Amino acid sequence: MAHSKQSFSRRVAVKAGLGIAGALTLLSSRTAGALAETQAISLREDDKHHDDEQWASQIEAALGGTKGMFEDNGVFKVDLPRTDIQATIFGIAVAPDFALDTEVVFKRVGDQTVMKFEACLLDAEVNPVLSAWFDQHLNPELEQFTALHNHYLGDAPAIRFMHGFAVGDAAKIAGALYTTLKNNSGTPFGHGEEPPGDPGFDWKKVADILGGKAELTNGILVVNVARKEDFRERGVKLPTEMEFESVFTFQSIGNSQVASTGEFVVLKDEADPVAQELRKRKILVTALHSHELDVKPDVYYLHSWATGDPIKVARDLRAAQSHQQRFRVGYTSALSLHSDQVS
Repeated sequence: MAHSKQSFSRRVAVKAGLGIAGALTLLSSRTAGALAETQAISLREDDKHHDDEQWASQIEAALGGTKGMFEDNGVFKVDLPRTDIQATIFGIAVAPDFALDTEVVFKRVGDQTVMKFEACLLDAEVNPVLSAWFDQHLNPELEQFTALHNHYLGDAPAIRFMHGFAVGDAAKIAGALYTTLKNNSGTPFGHGEEPPGDPGFDWKKVADILGGKAELTNGILVVNVARKEDFRERGVKLPTEMEFESVFTFQSIGNSQVASTGEFVVLKDEADPVAQELRKRKILVTALHSHELDVKPDVYYLHSWATGDPIKVARDLRAAQSHQQRFRVGYTSALSLHSDQVS
């Protein structure tokens, strides 16, 4: 069965100032009709009452029995950390939940499901995975393959991230991705719930500085910061949880220090100011690219790497955020997770 954010098990998810997200809200037929534009993907309105738990369970089963979690705005997310890879970045051993995570997100739209994925791959896996994904013949009229790039510098082995997009029956498209990754990469499937763990630093203060939703898994802190814009991919309105959030991860590396990766979601006029602020503060800029081929407004992803005191790193990242005028500042109030809920 899928888990909501009330179950502090697979991921401890905290939304500062807004409380813990509740159950998935069903789409009405009116909402579904508004999401699709006639000149883009054609989605039929759907008046049926849907069982959201059943929908999510079908996705989990199609992904080899891997557990997922409901996010806000009707999004269901499954994380697939590459526990089979032992990697370093600039000589620092990195945990799978920190830097080696495949993420798959689903959103019911009308009578179908939209799926987006970001697959963490080794160099030798890239083209076998890509060929197998094309061989699924899910949506030949759409861009099924939307990006391939690095996120890091100094990584060993080299880590690549492949992005894709599909629309259709939830179990079918999830099953197609499962077959693709299972047969052509070392991606592990079938994991259950993971403990939050203790990150070893004041994670609440870090999340509060950045003004986002805090998630803990196996001692790794992930902070997601939403933007205000409405995004449309292939004409379909998708919420920020469909991979349009800035993401900051933190891992303790000993001596009261952390390593941090950043993924700033920027509009084109924000890329230079954010990068300049990062360099001013001696934070490395490691990549700038797109994830999508057809999204409005145009959006890009700027990646960063930093090490140091966690509070200082968070403040430096927040200074770079200040050059983004449209990130959602409503997340900046106090966190609501009690300390006794973190093991």
